[in-house]
Amino acid sequence: MKILTKTLLLLVAIAGSYFLLAQINWTGIFQVQENGKKMEKKLGSMIMNHIYDTYEVLDGEDSIMTTLDSICLPILSKNDIDSTNYSFHIIVDEEVNAFALPDDQILVTTGLIDFLDSAEYLSGIIAHEIAHCEKNHVMNSLVTNFGLDLLLSSTGTAEVTNFLTGQAFSRSLEKEADETAVEYLNAADIDPKNLSRVMELFEIHMAEDIDLTWISTHPAPADRKAYIKNRIKRLNPKASTYQQALDPSTWTKFQDQVRY
Repeated sequence: MKILTKTLLLLVAIAGSYFLLAQINWTGIFQVQENGKKMEKKLGSMIMNHIYDTYEVLDGEDSIMTTLDSICLPILSKNDIDSTNYSFHIIVDEEVNAFALPDDQILVTTGLIDFLDSAEYLSGIIAHEIAHCEKNHVMNSLVTNFGLDLLLSSTGTAEVTNFLTGQAFSRSLEKEADETAVEYLNAADIDPKNLSRVMELFEIHMAEDIDLTWISTHPAPADRKAYIKNRIKRLNPKASTYQQALDPSTWTKFQDQVRY
């Protein structure tokens, strides 16, 4: 009798769940998601066009872009992130900066590449920006700060671009991006301690006359270094398989190529 009762209750629960699921407008949800993707793609294209009008972009330099891709793409593939959704760009600017645009576009400056000591340091920053994209921080922040009408208005493109190039997300989102970057680096066989070392490098040079845009718009390097180290401790490190993103001589050649 008890078995029969439990069986009947289970069937009722299944039937109830099916009924509730049937009431959901799945077509409407998929349409909203699809429209959101189209909006993000359009917005990303508008902003990128403004970037091309404002900066010199090294997209046409095949050897430079091949080297950049060799640093960035393993982070995506080793974390099962579709690389076809992403594009990476280098802009000629002495600012030490990197930022993400809508539609999974990530830009780094020549100033940043020149400033960093190794390809693994750049891997750490790229992983951080990928995390912003994967966690949807970019679009959520833009919608919150500008609203859809201004975002899709060509008159607001310059304002939105300036916001993104100097954007600091909330402390909680920056922390989420840093901690996610630690996971991405570990999975990609890059020592996540390199992200902590990036913070130390910025700490050393903050008092100098260098435009450290990427760090000046973020939480203090010391705070970030602390929780990055805590996140690394909680990982199951893959230290035995850690590799260089590039050998030092190739990194130095890359820096020479982008230095203006």
